[in-house]
Amino acid sequence: MRAEDFVAIRRDDWNRLENLLGSAGAAHLNALSPAQVLTMAALYRRATADLARAQRDWPGEPVHRYLNGLVARGHGIVYRRGGEIGKRIRRFYTEKLPQTYRQAWPYLLAAAALMFVPALVSFFVVLADPDAVYAIADPRLIDQVHHHQLWTNIPPELRIQVAGLIMVNNIYVSMIAFAFGVFFGLPVIYVLLTNGIWILFPQIIKHAIDDLNSGVTRHKLVVYSLLLVSVALAKGIFQFLTRWKLIGISREIEFDLRNDLFRHLEGLSYSYYQRTRTGDIMARATNDLNAVRMLLGPAIMYSANTIVFTAGALAFMLS
Repeated sequence: MRAEDFVAIRRDDWNRLENLLGSAGAAHLNALSPAQVLTMAALYRRATADLARAQRDWPGEPVHRYLNGLVARGHGIVYRRGGEIGKRIRRFYTEKLPQTYRQAWPYLLAAAALMFVPALVSFFVVLADPDAVYAIADPRLIDQVHHHQLWTNIPPELRIQVAGLIMVNNIYVSMIAFAFGVFFGLPVIYVLLTNGIWILFPQIIKHAIDDLNSGVTRHKLVVYSLLLVSVALAKGIFQFLTRWKLIGISREIEFDLRNDLFRHLEGLSYSYYQRTRTGDIMARATNDLNAVRMLLGPAIMYSANTIVFTAGALAFMLS
């Protein structure tokens, strides 16, 4: 490709980057909207890649000098430190933080319910029956409360031992929380429901055959037909949710990996591109990352389906 053809193809993006840099030049990045900032960052990354190609294919030509100046100008704006620190901190606490809480209100409500609902239930249970407190809390803790002592009042000779117990308890709680998060996340629940519902299909057919052998009626046919349709519909819904979550997660991971790879390629030296074939780089950026996505998405999904379905089927067959 000639330098003139390359310029004709990429000129529009360079002009857009120049316009955004001009808008951000006088008033920092505050003059740009969030979407414009993201666009400018993407165009800047493309311009750095264009500069690397110009250094390789057309060193010393006008396109090389132009891109060198454009990237240098963009670097000074993209990576410079922003001003008005006080206003940015105030905006964060008055606008961004409340907005984040409003967006995450379902999760905050669920977390609050997990903490306060058991506390309220325990309060009313103990209020109705004071002796029930011994079934809820450790008697030693109750004795300390009766004597107006805190759990932090630890004798000096026992502090080393208690410190170890506290550390072990914290590690245990962290591992349990992680295990519950892994094994009871939404994708795993969807997999269990999909295969659990589908295992019911042959069971319904079994009971239908046994029941219809004693006499065929319209009521029985309607009931078993509705059961089979309901099972198939429920299985389809949860299978869609399984694919949507697991494959969606793998797509997001692939997106992050591609961005990380692109940023890494931008930071490599000119000599690397001289000794590495373009086809090898493209293969790693496309085929290899696609294989990683397939491993993290469909491979996990089909493996989990096979394990859960096989275990459930064997349980039904051996019962």
